[in-house]
Amino acid sequence: MCIYEILQPGTWLEPDDQGDQWELGKIISNLVDQFYDANLALNLFIDSYKRGHNPPSEEQFQTDSNRRSEIRRQVELKYNNPHDHAVWDEINLQTEVTFKREQWQSGKLPRKFEHNQSFIYARAFLYALDSFDKFLDVLKKQSNVPSELEEIHIKFGKEFPDLRGVRNSAQHMEDRSRGLGAGRNPKPLELKPIDNRFIKSEGGAIVLNGLNGTKYGNTMADGHYGEVDVSPQSMEALCVILQDILEAFKWTGSKKHFPN
Repeated sequence: MCIYEILQPGTWLEPDDQGDQWELGKIISNLVDQFYDANLALNLFIDSYKRGHNPPSEEQFQTDSNRRSEIRRQVELKYNNPHDHAVWDEINLQTEVTFKREQWQSGKLPRKFEHNQSFIYARAFLYALDSFDKFLDVLKKQSNVPSELEEIHIKFGKEFPDLRGVRNSAQHMEDRSRGLGAGRNPKPLELKPIDNRFIKSEGGAIVLNGLNGTKYGNTMADGHYGEVDVSPQSMEALCVILQDILEAFKWTGSKKHFPN
């Protein structure tokens, strides 16, 4: 499990007659919350990604096959002539439904659930980064805040250049899937070439909810394919950014160590 540690230089922001330290403290607290939402999502993603790349063993495959055969024989007893082609589809269906229900009752997840977990956790990571970005943007616009916040926000943008575009497409797949861009009256996308391990297309392609290794991606509103890496490297970069934000302020009281 990856746990990223943050050290807050104090308990409270130093009083400032010209600023609302309580309001600033709330924004900073939200930044910390989004950081650890991303940290949790990363761990859940890594766990589900590893499981998804471990196919069932030969022994498990054989066990499942034997159980399906047993169920099929039991289902066939309900029919006078189970070898009649007219009832094969129904026998196959009843066999599969019974087998799957047994598997679920024993605690096994449907294959669809197992497959989709990685995508759900990747999007959770994406949304946590996006919320972090939004809180940072709000923080830097407050009065009498450290001037370094502007540079830190620029650094965030360089670390995650496709974040906003990928997130927007994740929120508006109903438009992207129809080849439409952003806005109230979206125009058709002008697709740009794609060339990576996931897909190669000179004419571009609409790719939604893609997972190229640990990189979650979507075709963005400008026609480019964008990605956000759901990885320890991304969290390490975010960790440095959050620590820089905290150290840009003046604090009073005892230092605080995160996560709680």
